[in-house]
Amino acid sequence: MMKSMPTLSLAMIVKNEAQNLARCLASVEGLCDELIIIDTGSTDATLEIAQRFKARVGHFPWADDFAAARNAALALCTGDWVLILDADETIDRLDHAAIRVALERPGAEAYRLTLRNYYAGGGRTVQGVPPTANTSPYSEGSNYSHYADGLGLRLCRRVPGLAFEGRIHELLDPCFQRRGSEIQTLPAVIHHFGKVDEAREALKRRYYLDLARQEALAHPESPQHQFNVLQQAMNAEDWSTVQEAATAYLRLAPVPHPLALLGAGMALQFQGRHQEALTHLQRLLAQDPHQAQALTRLAVSCAALGRLDEARKALDLVIRVQPAFIVPYVNRAELESQQGHPAAARASLQAGLACNAKDPQLLHALVQLSIAEGNLDQAVADAQVAIQRCPQGGLGVWHRLVAFHHLAHQRYSEARQFLDLGLAAFPGDPDLERLRSMIPAS
Repeated sequence: MMKSMPTLSLAMIVKNEAQNLARCLASVEGLCDELIIIDTGSTDATLEIAQRFKARVGHFPWADDFAAARNAALALCTGDWVLILDADETIDRLDHAAIRVALERPGAEAYRLTLRNYYAGGGRTVQGVPPTANTSPYSEGSNYSHYADGLGLRLCRRVPGLAFEGRIHELLDPCFQRRGSEIQTLPAVIHHFGKVDEAREALKRRYYLDLARQEALAHPESPQHQFNVLQQAMNAEDWSTVQEAATAYLRLAPVPHPLALLGAGMALQFQGRHQEALTHLQRLLAQDPHQAQALTRLAVSCAALGRLDEARKALDLVIRVQPAFIVPYVNRAELESQQGHPAAARASLQAGLACNAKDPQLLHALVQLSIAEGNLDQAVADAQVAIQRCPQGGLGVWHRLVAFHHLAHQRYSEARQFLDLGLAAFPGDPDLERLRSMIPAS
């Protein structure tokens, strides 16, 4: 008798995910044998989309507890294995075969997969990790210029007692650690697109921070819960809370996570306490001399303390080891500009663009540098290049600058062209509309 293939359940929790859900479910067609979705109160077309994909839908009243909702999804699964995704995540077809093979590996019970966060530029970090320029072979995420990777346990056997733990940053890891099971790493990627929706991310940051605080209050001696607060406070840029959580975590954790040292240093920087900040940043760099975010932040404190050569050396090292991370190029340019070296500032930004040609932050910094130099013709030329390379960037500033320049020289056709491009990218922008109204009727 032929051995039957292991079955795989997809387990999800959703609320108002109509804009994302179809892409997610389509990405696992042919991979998952059943689709389990727990809805926590959707009012949009989420349920209709789930039904279209023949998902089994359950309902769970939201109670500010991610683990409880996810466990409700696990309870409905019937497969031998479970894959956990969020609606703003996908699996590329290139990884389907590797995942199916992993299900048949003797003795395997749990896998960590790569969690790939996509970005429209190279200026963001995930837990202090700088982004990578996107040259991967995947179709999923191919339209984004950068990504940052992490690891997460998202694929596991449906073992007895399988359950998430944690109101926020919920984890399956403790379940398998108690079983004595090895958690293996599988070279497959979960593609996450949520970080590019900045408006939605901003709303989530404060909410997640509130949940993390509640959990930490209930478990004041838990380093994991203090670390969760630290992470969320850094995301929300709540630096007083970062300092409190970092202090608590560093007291409790025998071996500190690098992010705690980075957070402690950054919190002190935002209070102007740069000498104290250097203590934490140097401790982190003693563990990892090439930690890009630590070097970048160390340069900030060195510059503030007048140690400009040290600041330049730190930024140059980051640029050498992490050329896709654009913040050090911008910081280097600001340092040179403040010291009255505009040519060196421009050279730093051009070096960044040589590695990240379409990065909106670098392009905008170049435009701003030309304006600061009083060279408006160069600023217009820089803005035109920026529009060509990154049509959705600049928040309309580039389009307004170029259009106003053409209007001032009565080149109405050219002005109209750039205003139309701007309004296509930023519909209803009042400044673009106002400039459009200034063009004489032809």
